[in-house]
Amino acid sequence: MSQVARMKTIGWLALTCLLPCAAGGSAGGYHHLTAANTHVVFEVRRLGLRLFSAEFRQLSGDLQMGPSGEGGTLSVVVHMASIDCHDPPWNTRLRSPQWLDVDKYPEMTFHSSEIRFDGAHHATVQGELTLHGVTRSLAFTFSDIDCDLSAGGQRPCRFSGRTQIRRSDFKLPHGFWEGGDVVDILVRGL
Repeated sequence: MSQVARMKTIGWLALTCLLPCAAGGSAGGYHHLTAANTHVVFEVRRLGLRLFSAEFRQLSGDLQMGPSGEGGTLSVVVHMASIDCHDPPWNTRLRSPQWLDVDKYPEMTFHSSEIRFDGAHHATVQGELTLHGVTRSLAFTFSDIDCDLSAGGQRPCRFSGRTQIRRSDFKLPHGFWEGGDVVDILVRGL
């Protein structure tokens, strides 16, 4: 191999290494989310009071941060059939077409479009939530952020996030006897 060809190969390898790192790749800006380190909870409200809550037991996602520790992307996939409110009859009802219709809509997804930090421990994550076949823009507010993303997703990433949706916005059945329209989505890193 000629000296010029060797230099081109070294330059290409360096470029393919540096681009993912600059975009927040595993060398300093990556955290993998699983049900073991992240909880996603629905709290259904009626008349301003929490009627019940349910947790999703299966999810996966990735948080990638920019090299300066600001900006980045967040993508999460939640498996809807994993919903659990610790009551087998209610679990069956929540999975049915009367509520989430998990056979027809097996996943809920969130993909960020922007992450804005307000100091080191607070952030707003704007993005698209797809639920029940409907996609809507919304923002999660995160607080108590304590992440060492340089560990490549191996160390705990602690945070508390919250957003609120209306079931009617996602064409989910709702009504007074069905638990009302307002749902809080809570996300917590352990």
